[in-house]
Amino acid sequence: MLPNDLSHRLVARDLLLSPLGIGTGTSRWAPTAAQPDDAQLLDGLRRAVESGVNLIDTADSHRYGHAERLIGKILKENPGHNVQVSSTVGRVCSSAPHPYAGPRVRHQLEQTLENLYLDELAVYTLESYDFGNGDRYLGPVAEQMHVLRDLGQIRAIGLRGPDGHSSVRFIRRFLDLFDQIRSDVVWTQASGLLPLADIGDGEDLGAFTARRGASLLIASPLAHGVLAGCRPRTEGLAADRAEVQTAAVTHGLAVLSHRFGSSADALLRVALRFILHQVQNAVVVVGVGGRQQVGRYFDSLGQPLCSKELTVIEEVFHRIRSTMSPIADRTFSTVTSRDGRAAVPVQQGTPLRR
Repeated sequence: MLPNDLSHRLVARDLLLSPLGIGTGTSRWAPTAAQPDDAQLLDGLRRAVESGVNLIDTADSHRYGHAERLIGKILKENPGHNVQVSSTVGRVCSSAPHPYAGPRVRHQLEQTLENLYLDELAVYTLESYDFGNGDRYLGPVAEQMHVLRDLGQIRAIGLRGPDGHSSVRFIRRFLDLFDQIRSDVVWTQASGLLPLADIGDGEDLGAFTARRGASLLIASPLAHGVLAGCRPRTEGLAADRAEVQTAAVTHGLAVLSHRFGSSADALLRVALRFILHQVQNAVVVVGVGGRQQVGRYFDSLGQPLCSKELTVIEEVFHRIRSTMSPIADRTFSTVTSRDGRAAVPVQQGTPLRR
């Protein structure tokens, strides 16, 4: 169970959620990744429900609905649950000419709800920025999303947002779409090692959404496992650069261990408590793993961090970030859909087109 000080947060109208939830993650569901261990993930999801988690974040693109079906199995086992689920649309094309074409958004929602054994979604997130040539599908999709919310099939409209590595062009595109879609929730990634995106005019994404009456759904708070003790990813870096970055992370985590305790749970408390404190209008989701791993997320939170402790943590994270290599190429690569259709441009996994 979550500590008493971590009270529910108002994410959208009449939608109160615990500040810490579970997500099915991203990398484990990539087409090139090894097949996930379903039994392990099911055990982790069961542990999450037992711990009182009331938000599970997933995506229709995670093995093309497989993650949703695993969640649905757990929810079906617990008919009296109060779990809310957020999912996405915009990546999976099926037989339609485009993921956002015609009634595709509604059809995908129906399939997602069937996978989950639910009547409604907490948050339905538009994952792709590709709305066809000239944004031909943007207006109809925005209208569909508002109708689905009005009908009670979704509680909140979500939009994939920028992160701390996003380009200026990407951020401008986000701001344009945010105004046109009028989303309630913005999905992003952030951690002590990846601050919220700088939106401009002295605002980060947290301040921007708070000012606009929206909330954040934050994934990867453990920096893809680095803040849980995993070795940082250094693919694509020169050997000397990789060594410097790894050394900086190792030293920084050692400083935190000396100050807060050397156990893995102590480091988890620092990482999760820090991001939960930094963004008050956010729900944070940690990646689901096995039963023991999921239990540690919630059992390790302990007492709140004081202002002096938060200052120490921020200084350590800042020193680590200062050694991180800047993103050398923020241009847009391409991916091809599962069925071999034409590629679409993407950045950090999000198609961007106009």
